[in-house]
Amino acid sequence: MITEEIRPLFEAIPDSAVLLDKSGRIIDWNQGASTLFGYPKKEVMGRSLNLIYQQTYPFTKIIQETLSSQKKWLSETGFQRKNGTRGTCKTIVSLIPHTHNGKTIALVTHQNVTSYKNAEEEFKKTQQKIVTDLNECLETFYLNNALLIKSVTAVEQLEKKSRESDLRFHLLAENATDIISRHAPSGHYLYVSPSCKTLLGYSPEELIGYHANKFVHYDDMGKLKKAFNRRKEASNHHMLTYRIRRKDGEYRWFESNIRIIRDESNRIINEIQTASRDVTDHIMDRKARLRGQQLAHVFRLSTMEEMASGMAHEISQPLAAVVNYTQGCVRYLQKENHDPSQLAEIMNKAVAQAERAGEVIHRLKNFFCKGQLVKTPCKINKLIRETVSLIRNELNRKKTKIEFDLAKNIQLISADRIQLQQVMLNLIQNAMEAMQEIDSRQRRISIQSRMANQKNIEITVYDEGPGFGKEMSHQVFEPFFTTKANGRGMGLAICRSIIEAHGGQLMIHPNTSNHSWIRFVLPFN
Repeated sequence: MITEEIRPLFEAIPDSAVLLDKSGRIIDWNQGASTLFGYPKKEVMGRSLNLIYQQTYPFTKIIQETLSSQKKWLSETGFQRKNGTRGTCKTIVSLIPHTHNGKTIALVTHQNVTSYKNAEEEFKKTQQKIVTDLNECLETFYLNNALLIKSVTAVEQLEKKSRESDLRFHLLAENATDIISRHAPSGHYLYVSPSCKTLLGYSPEELIGYHANKFVHYDDMGKLKKAFNRRKEASNHHMLTYRIRRKDGEYRWFESNIRIIRDESNRIINEIQTASRDVTDHIMDRKARLRGQQLAHVFRLSTMEEMASGMAHEISQPLAAVVNYTQGCVRYLQKENHDPSQLAEIMNKAVAQAERAGEVIHRLKNFFCKGQLVKTPCKINKLIRETVSLIRNELNRKKTKIEFDLAKNIQLISADRIQLQQVMLNLIQNAMEAMQEIDSRQRRISIQSRMANQKNIEITVYDEGPGFGKEMSHQVFEPFFTTKANGRGMGLAICRSIIEAHGGQLMIHPNTSNHSWIRFVLPFN
């Protein structure tokens, strides 16, 4: 126990103050302890101080060590109040050196630091959150910085590529043979490549600022306006063929690849780019081929009279056979006893002759029917034999023999059968007419087919006639040139047009050493 002199001081301590004996049992308890822990003094007297702690402390040992070291024991301890709430206090154990009976007494004071510890924990949490947020911000900053650097690099690369693209465009435009031009949405020239001087006669400076319609043929202005104002169409590329007036006044055909540059958001045209090439020669060649086809049709019609008798003869034979077979069937049926199998055999023969007549009529119809170039796979050897069969009667009448030298390894070709038959008919008829002045025993036409190379086949027609001289070997292909008294001069010109329309070539070998021929070459595909 403490002396009465220091009790008032003991009770005046605002913090918890507890006196322990050397075994760690409570021998005194001030009001601060009752306030802090909730236990009244009479309830704790003689009990171990561990009743207020969340764990057990060896106070006997602590007091002994404190006594021997003459130092204080200091620790932060967790306590639990009588009502069960918990907290943290700063515990100090010190010895009271002078007591009235000489016994060792330890003074234990408790300073409540719960609020401080809670604040410290909140501070640590806040600090940790700040550090975490700061790290996240730094990480975001580094990421954004890296993205910014990457974006800047990408922009620099795009700008570099754009400059290189512009440079390539100008190099291409400056050296292109086609006219490269850029137009405003209204159609006015913004840029024209130097090739316009060669193709149109205008320098680029003479075109820039002017509307494209100023140089376009009046009949083609509608097409150009429509191409320049396709605001709602999905496609941005168009091909257009139209006529442009040169500086000297001549109109030339041009084919333009028109590319429309749009604003992605509202689809409004920002710029129009064109690449134009002169296709006048191609257009004229195509029109010439069309005229050749029309002339070929006229030629087919003009040969109708000459072939009518031959075709009538071919048709009359199967029709006469049909009549004979059907009359025989009628007579056979009038008999009382007849064999159905023999009757069926006779009728089948009649059907075969009727089909033969139908095939002759079908070929005649196709030959005189006007049409465009219609290619189908065909065997050239078979086509040659069918063509010869069309004029077999005329060959017999003019006492002309046909000899075939047809190779067996000829590949299929893609061709218009009727037009190739027309070529063969014309060549055979020309050969027959060329041999009218020689002995009938020498009138012979030889037709040869063979593989020229891995891409082409050759068809050659030989005859025993006088052939063409060197000076005539090129003139014969000109329209209306003829060596016949009643000739039209269209046959070989039309034949050449047909062969060239198939991608082939027609040629004549002039008469040298009594050896001449006409040959045409056709590609496989």
